Amino acid sequence: MQKIAFILLISIIFFTNLFSQSINIPEFPKGTLTISQEGSIVTIPIEIANTNELREFGLMYKEDIPEDYGMLFVFPTPGIRGFWMKNTFVELDIAFIDSSGTILDIQNMKPCEESTCPIYIIYKPFKFALEVKAGFFDRYGFTEGAKIEWSINEWMRNKFYCF
Repeated sequence: MQKIAFILLISIIFFTNLFSQSINIPEFPKGTLTISQEGSIVTIPIEIANTNELREFGLMYKEDIPEDYGMLFVFPTPGIRGFWMKNTFVELDIAFIDSSGTILDIQNMKPCEESTCPIYIIYKPFKFALEVKAGFFDRYGFTEGAKIEWSINEWMRNKFYCF
């Protein structure tokens, strides 16, 4: 009986260590983003994904995000790119934004825990993408054509390269 209890204890410890890998969440630059359209204006705090590492990590592993918060993906040049929701647990809306700050398209993205996840894409070049909690754009009435302006917090400028 003691042998079975010992084997069970060792098995529990082994599998707990195997499945409890720590995840190193990178530090993102912080800033603010203002969206405006037809007299409506909203300013929210953002995290800025402006490097390959930060863009690849995005909002993965976050169990929830505030209603009025976003992550702005900044690319060095306009292009056609896809986003997916692997290891992202919060339903999101994504706005694809051109280099002049105009929203080209807004899509809803569902969390994905499968090995193959849908790719969210538009076939127009964009320079920025803004991810927010699902329902954000509907709540404020923002649609295609809305404009964004953003800035990185001053104290972060020296720490992170921003395009």
